[in-house]
Amino acid sequence: MTAILRRRFRPPVLGRLAWAWLAFALAGGGFGLYALFAGDMTDTPARIALPLRGDIDRLAPVATASVLDRASGAKPALRGDNDEFSPETDDVFAGGDMARLDQPQAYDEPDGAIVITIDNGKRPEPAAAATVSLTKPPVRIPDADPALLLKTSLGMRPKIAADGRRASRLYARPFANDEAKPIVALIVGGLGLNADLTERAITELPPEVTLAFAPYAKDLDYWTKRARDAGHELMVELPMEAHGGDPSSLGPAALLSNRASEDNLQRLDWLMSRFGAYFGATNYLGGKFSTEREALDPVLARLAASGVAYVDDTGAARRVGSGAGPLAIVNRMVTPGYDGGDAAAATRDLKALSAIAKRSGDALGKAYAYDATIDAVLAWAEELEASGVVLAPASAIVNDRGRDL
Repeated sequence: MTAILRRRFRPPVLGRLAWAWLAFALAGGGFGLYALFAGDMTDTPARIALPLRGDIDRLAPVATASVLDRASGAKPALRGDNDEFSPETDDVFAGGDMARLDQPQAYDEPDGAIVITIDNGKRPEPAAAATVSLTKPPVRIPDADPALLLKTSLGMRPKIAADGRRASRLYARPFANDEAKPIVALIVGGLGLNADLTERAITELPPEVTLAFAPYAKDLDYWTKRARDAGHELMVELPMEAHGGDPSSLGPAALLSNRASEDNLQRLDWLMSRFGAYFGATNYLGGKFSTEREALDPVLARLAASGVAYVDDTGAARRVGSGAGPLAIVNRMVTPGYDGGDAAAATRDLKALSAIAKRSGDALGKAYAYDATIDAVLAWAEELEASGVVLAPASAIVNDRGRDL
């Protein structure tokens, strides 16, 4: 009987190939167990699956450190000439939903919106600090205050502090118009996408000029800290649906009028968490989205509830209801000085902005960063004081025109 059982349950004879596969399977299982238990001990960024309906499967990773930790200003590693975007956006926003942002995009935008083109380049070394005038002490915009940050599944976005403090005031550049002169403010946007232009804007433009950074740009914590150190107050750009063109070219975090409100608000949370210590947000394009009140109102309400001001360059937001916080409409867009072009058109628009300020008491303009545009702004700013108009940060006009909660 024993012999019969031994023959019936005798293990099969395994060849060398079978033994090799068996060993491979055991090794793979052991590696999987190691990764499962040891992975939590490594300090790596965490990725979050985006619980959205529609065409986005994933959103950008949320680092284990908050914006307070990431805003230390440590210089990122150098990269090649064509490596203008970070793995945060290149990898996680993959899947064919987002056109490469370093390619020119064409839009049929009848309300005069501007499309940014990007010319790649290495980020230059920080310029040497300028000599500081003893009669005008330097101003530095504060770093992100933890009391004004709300932790969400998509990152750290602004909130109103328990004591009532809010970003629209705390991160605004101080300004006093003691002589009650007409004031003019200028926002320069599209920053962070091109290293050379971002460097120029931070180091060459007067500190009263407000700088707006694109949400998909790389090294935002580095650049925005540099800008705050130089005295520039900051804004974050919100990509919004334009008239015509492919909405997917605005990236997967774009705010679209045909999306459910909760989906747009989730994207807004991610956009607001890209960097910290900005006083307000502004649209990028948005001619269509801004005319859809049912789409725009929840976005403005979320910004207001977060203590963040809003600047609109389409003119459509002037129809919003009383639920909006500090909000202002741009008086004039500055014609972009595209590469290879002259600064004549930009100069004309800047002078027109000064004329509006003289007539109305204040004027708010918006431009996008090009070499010719920066050259025009520098020349205009030098002549501004002699014309009887004072250059002011955008927050001075926004908070004066806007409605606080």
